[in-house]
Amino acid sequence: MAQLEQDRLVRKEVALGQVREIPTPVNYIGSQLAPTQAVQSDDVIFSYIAPDTESLAPARAEDAEAEMAQKDDTAGYGRASIIDWAIKDHYRASDVSRYREYLRLAELSGGGNFPLTVTNMTEDWQSQLARDLARRRRSLDNRLEWLAVQGAFEGSITYDDGKIKFTTDFGRPVGQQDQAAANGNWTAANAATMDPIADVITMNDYMYDTHGIRMTRAFASEKALRNLWYSDKFQVLAGLASGAVSSGTDIKYLIPSFGTETAIQILQAATGVTFSVYEGQYRTRPIGSLTWTWNRFADETKVLFLPPEDAINEVSDLGFGRMLTSPHPEGNWQPGFYEWERSTVDPWGMDRGNGVKAFPVYPHLEYSYVMTVL
Repeated sequence: MAQLEQDRLVRKEVALGQVREIPTPVNYIGSQLAPTQAVQSDDVIFSYIAPDTESLAPARAEDAEAEMAQKDDTAGYGRASIIDWAIKDHYRASDVSRYREYLRLAELSGGGNFPLTVTNMTEDWQSQLARDLARRRRSLDNRLEWLAVQGAFEGSITYDDGKIKFTTDFGRPVGQQDQAAANGNWTAANAATMDPIADVITMNDYMYDTHGIRMTRAFASEKALRNLWYSDKFQVLAGLASGAVSSGTDIKYLIPSFGTETAIQILQAATGVTFSVYEGQYRTRPIGSLTWTWNRFADETKVLFLPPEDAINEVSDLGFGRMLTSPHPEGNWQPGFYEWERSTVDPWGMDRGNGVKAFPVYPHLEYSYVMTVL
């Protein structure tokens, strides 16, 4: 095992402490679907995913940056491997040398107004480094969220950036993936036949008859759950006659208290399934474009149903899912986030980066169900 110099270990301890203190966005569900679990080597992760991969890259390039961690003004960027997702920032020679000159001036100056100007400049530099650190952490969180959500909602992870290509299938049965709601989509056009309560009960009966387990948790988009009130049957619960709400009229304007939360409570009470709204998104902007695009981590037309955790723990040491993370030499051979600095190529410039070696696994995806409702 390679030994790192003492100064590198000291810097690593500080930097890793900083990046790990930045919290994951509260609207992410990746940590619920696949909590992080440290493993001692990459082989543990590859043992789950390697048989189903194509053109697998065993290690990332030195300048690799994950697709969703791409910086807008980066003209060229590398590609991350299947488990090593990383991003860096390059600081130009003029920026680095000016900062070092200001530090030297601050040391030589004994007082007055001039040192105040120097202090402001050095503080601005530190603020820039902190902003870049937070952005890199957010970009890596985006990648981990995308991996966890894709695996849970789609039953597989398909990645193709033109250089690295792989598909990992976690084995959800075909009869439980993207199955249509039994009584039609949850839309205004199906108001007369739409029956969300019956749809969930039918799904749960199928899961119990097939696997001896019932679903108790679900993640759905705001749009899907808001549409529950289009159902004539839900309108009866509001005290209206079936079909009383004419086309184009929103029941929430007739009875303001009957919003999304009320519909969720009714659905939960009738089915025993706890529904959570999931609206996680990330944004991208192609190089050279001025237009931002918002992308959803999960398809808003789908509802993911999960069993209780204790039921899964009886059959799997990993639970429903885990985000496995393995050690990296730049992280002092510890799992989780790592950092690096490089200034030897250009003695006046500097690179700073963060990364994480991680990939989700779902050992028992047959104990879940995805319903298409829109």
